[in-house]
Amino acid sequence: MMSKELRYSGSFTVNKPREEVMDLITDLSRAVECIPNVVNHEVLDRNKARVRFRVDLGDEVPIAELRRITTDATIEIVSAANDEVRYKVDGRAAGSAISILLMIRVLDKGGSSQIDWDATANLGKLLQMMGRFINIDSLVKKISEDTINGFINCLSR
Repeated sequence: MMSKELRYSGSFTVNKPREEVMDLITDLSRAVECIPNVVNHEVLDRNKARVRFRVDLGDEVPIAELRRITTDATIEIVSAANDEVRYKVDGRAAGSAISILLMIRVLDKGGSSQIDWDATANLGKLLQMMGRFINIDSLVKKISEDTINGFINCLSR
């Protein structure tokens, strides 16, 4: 039973035309290469990939075994229409379920693109309980921002 929902959003501009941005974020085999902390991945089909992340939580975590978490997840492009792409990420971290819905909207700004993103994460019970020891909210926010920054870096090349 998932109950704790975390929400994040942001906006940034890249110096690339909308079509180029959409080409990258709708091609999972290219997009997954941009995500930091990916240890390995396997593209299952055009819209689905299996990914293993390793996240370093740092020394502020009092429990040594929880400082580095490996997450196995499936990333799926749920929909891609006009200027909006929706990803669903389902996985397990530290023995607990995690589900993220990421929506990315790309707006044409005449040669450059404004990218608005929204992420909603649902955490399983074990991750919620870990909230007593670590700041889960800032952890998930960091992972979301790292992923978006990975996309920005890829688009800046």
